[in-house]
Amino acid sequence: MAEITRRALLQSVPISVAGLSGCVARSDGSHPVSEPPTDWPSFRLDQRNTGYAKGAQEVSDEPSVEWTFETGDDVWGSPVVVDGTVYVGSADNYLYALDASSGEESWRFQTGHRVEGSPAVGDGTVYVGSYDQSIYALDAATGEKRWEYEANGLIRGSPTVTDQAVYIGVGCFNLACEWYATEDSESEEPADDEPPEVGWIYSLDPETGETNWRYEVGSEAVSTPAVNDGTVYVGSSDEYLYAIDAATGEEKWTYEAADWIWSSPAVAFGTVYVGDFDGNVVAVDESTGEEQWTYNTFGAYLSSSPAVDDDTVYIGVVPANYPQGGERNDAEVVAIDRRNGGERWSFETDVLEIGSSPVVTDERVYIGSHSPVESEPTGVHALTTDGDERWLFEVGERGVGSSPALVDGVLYFGGVDNRVYALE
Repeated sequence: MAEITRRALLQSVPISVAGLSGCVARSDGSHPVSEPPTDWPSFRLDQRNTGYAKGAQEVSDEPSVEWTFETGDDVWGSPVVVDGTVYVGSADNYLYALDASSGEESWRFQTGHRVEGSPAVGDGTVYVGSYDQSIYALDAATGEKRWEYEANGLIRGSPTVTDQAVYIGVGCFNLACEWYATEDSESEEPADDEPPEVGWIYSLDPETGETNWRYEVGSEAVSTPAVNDGTVYVGSSDEYLYAIDAATGEEKWTYEAADWIWSSPAVAFGTVYVGDFDGNVVAVDESTGEEQWTYNTFGAYLSSSPAVDDDTVYIGVVPANYPQGGERNDAEVVAIDRRNGGERWSFETDVLEIGSSPVVTDERVYIGSHSPVESEPTGVHALTTDGDERWLFEVGERGVGSSPALVDGVLYFGGVDNRVYALE
């Protein structure tokens, strides 16, 4: 059987089938991000996970490296930036605090295993999860541990912090972390015990780490929660998107997707946007969970999380490729009309994977790409919001899986070459 490319599929499928289903998304209200960010305190900038840096200063059209910092292993997690400090985790088991201007290390905190999720900062405290199955609260200025919560599963996602709680998904046993989930910490060999094939969403007190509530989902929870108007939205590999009461932990509604949800939902304009492992981007009503539209990217899967500006949803796509030969599909960035699910544009890279989540400004889309093939031109791409490439900053040794953070015209991200970058 010859390989089928996404381009060929799009040419052969009617637009109404390929792009749209359901009803039109709500358009009431304004975007929840209304001011240029002065900090980047969590994975997708704010607790709604929009990834939209409205009015932000852009990176130069001829970007230069302000500094790099080398860790002891891959940096998959996304940096956060608060009060002139960059906080970022590494697969070398450490969380680092770096001076945002110079890259000099302020402190480091050692966990018992890999740190692949992003930290979140709130009220002088840094919160982060680790593959050692613990959630940590650290003093942002010193790195001193304030509390540690021992969960019952690996933590690959990122916390979302409000004044009332720290929300985080627990449980990871997919191909990306199955070996670590069964590893014996003493012998560093796979353990006999299989990890529990369920996951949980936790709400913890930000001051004490005590449990407010715990909600069990049917599979792992690597999606980072979004929080808006008293509701927590989060996906799971049980193929459901959940809406949970933020105060009580009671289920409000569920939406059944076509496949696993690793993507972190974004909430804006009364709508929740999220991607799944069947290559679909879906929009569901924030209040009811009713599907508004579905866009099929024809990708193999979506682990990228959507970014949403005033008019458009942006997401990275890992392509479907077939072993029989033929033309190879490469990773894409896709822009979708947020109101009706129609495609605005797609940009095809020259690499195999985009797991990074985009950052969107008034004029640019910044996103990382990576590949198992070291010779491919991986790194960080800067596109216009019309889908034209401005530049590619190449990062060797398989590229960038980290999602960027943008503050004061400087783009911070991690590389699979063990480095943290500040690009201006």
